[in-house]
Amino acid sequence: MKKHRRDGLWPLILPPFALLAAVTVLPIVFTFVISLYFVDPTSPNPAQFQGFANYFALFSDERFINSLVVMAQLIVFPVVLQVLIGLALAIVLKEKLLGTRWMRLVFILPAVIPPAVSGLLWKLFIIPGAGGLTYMGSLAGVDLQPDLLNLPLPALIVVITASVWVGTPFVALLFLSALETVGSEQYEAATIDGASWLQSHWHISIPAIRPVITTVVVFRILEALAIFPIIFILTGGGPAGATEPVNYYAYVTGFDYLKIDYAATLIFFFFMIMMSFCAPFLVRIARSARGATA
Repeated sequence: MKKHRRDGLWPLILPPFALLAAVTVLPIVFTFVISLYFVDPTSPNPAQFQGFANYFALFSDERFINSLVVMAQLIVFPVVLQVLIGLALAIVLKEKLLGTRWMRLVFILPAVIPPAVSGLLWKLFIIPGAGGLTYMGSLAGVDLQPDLLNLPLPALIVVITASVWVGTPFVALLFLSALETVGSEQYEAATIDGASWLQSHWHISIPAIRPVITTVVVFRILEALAIFPIIFILTGGGPAGATEPVNYYAYVTGFDYLKIDYAATLIFFFFMIMMSFCAPFLVRIARSARGATA
């Protein structure tokens, strides 16, 4: 009976599944095909097949190697900080202290602001001599006029900070939703047994929401480099490539240098790196979901 019921669902599932495949799989396949050809948009000559020449060229491209390092930095540091800060915020908001209701409304604002606007806000904040950072320094009697965006390490730190500022509210909301499913009787029992507030959350809260933490980490990794508009507005990938991840390098290569085939190679290689890293976690999440519904 259950099998016949599932068979009857296929006509409903297949159309949206086919549409989803068309808008996700086909562009990836098309990008891979382009990467195998030499494409010159300024020439009337047809594209010439060159095989995997572009992929071999990647490993001798110093700018690509640098973009890989920047990509790793823009994934690891923001994701770790978002998870730690988001978890701390979720625990504080769960306590329902005085003022936490208003905090829920205020701290969600960065998550709903468009990334390009967030980048503009941060750029206005750190403009030397006229931004909010200089004003805050003047209130404290300190002359703060550093040109952070023209120095490699400070520029990278600013981009990481903006990424954390944008992503942390969403992470905190997910953690808060998971924490609110943990029964209060567990904390009461821990208190009776002599556990402190910190011990209760370490031994009860974190283990209880560990699957949610894993899911959030995976999706934040996938979303970590979706701060393209922030990089575009703040630094343009500079200075000296200090904030230029692979996807931004691909953008510059394709639209500024018109090397369409090499840009497609960069994007496809970037996609394969992200999928090879996240695939095991996604499979584990899918298996957990299947086991829960079985």
